[in-house]
Amino acid sequence: MTEPAPSYSRIQVLKDIYYGFRPNKPKFLPTDYPDLTGKTAIVTGSNTGIGLHVMRLLYEKNCNVISVVRTQSKGEAAKEQILKEIPTSKGSITVVSGCDFLDLANIKAVGLKIKEVLKGKPISIIIHNAGLMASNNLGTSKQGYEAMFQTNVLGPQLLQSFLDPLYLKKDDDLKRIVWVSSGAHLLGFPEYGINWEDPCFLKVPVEQRPSANTLYGQSKAGNIMQAKAWATVNKKIVEEIGCVSTSVYPGNLNTDLQRDWNWLLRKASTYVFWDGIYGAYSELYSALSPELTIKDQGAYVVPFGEIQPPRADLVAGLKNGTDLKFWEMVEEMIAKFK
Repeated sequence: MTEPAPSYSRIQVLKDIYYGFRPNKPKFLPTDYPDLTGKTAIVTGSNTGIGLHVMRLLYEKNCNVISVVRTQSKGEAAKEQILKEIPTSKGSITVVSGCDFLDLANIKAVGLKIKEVLKGKPISIIIHNAGLMASNNLGTSKQGYEAMFQTNVLGPQLLQSFLDPLYLKKDDDLKRIVWVSSGAHLLGFPEYGINWEDPCFLKVPVEQRPSANTLYGQSKAGNIMQAKAWATVNKKIVEEIGCVSTSVYPGNLNTDLQRDWNWLLRKASTYVFWDGIYGAYSELYSALSPELTIKDQGAYVVPFGEIQPPRADLVAGLKNGTDLKFWEMVEEMIAKFK
């Protein structure tokens, strides 16, 4: 941290949580999306859930989508489903598999595969959509780190490091990066959402970890800081190419993200959560809306496509350099996998 985190209102947190269940209606919809012929988008976790909706909507607008997934067969199945549904698209879908963020040793190979697929063509959009919302606090990665922090924070930042040389070029008029966060950041730790001494909980017995909600909240607070920090670290070239980097809270949605929940919670979610397509509206507002400019660097986008502030301490953290301290901390964790 750069300085102690300011306090935040618990009442405001409750209001923000409520907003997640009753957000404003989406105003930027597929009929508003531009034609994406010749554009390339990279979408992680695109074989299911929000990512699948995002890939479908991009492909419908003639985009060339690189679908980054863990399992080749699942990625191909999703691809075939969309190709059948949208036979008139002029775009393409290419599946790049092996992207398992629970083992950081896999990610360099994924970056090399993406480079091979691109063959020097520009990247317009990167959407770090893949994520893990575990039903318990027991998950541990191949590297021994708490699973949600590694999957939601370390993995995307490591993958982005391999994409930067391919992406940070003045080769296209559309440049957007979307770091998918969540309203769950409101449930993160008191100091900017992060357990700064040991965010991966390497020094704590698994049974003594905080709740799954707190751990998930920590990772989503991290995503908010990554969106701003990435733009600051690469400020000169980012401004030159007109790139906008934002974090996005897609919404409280019915998706495969809840697959590990017990049946009762899954059943209840069908009555209070929104369909996954609404999450795609949120993410594609960040990826495509002409309302966003470099003045909105690091903005936090809420359901279903508008800018609002995150938790008050994070608002301060995005201004006082805490986001950069967080980025540097993560860089140290992933350095040996580059």
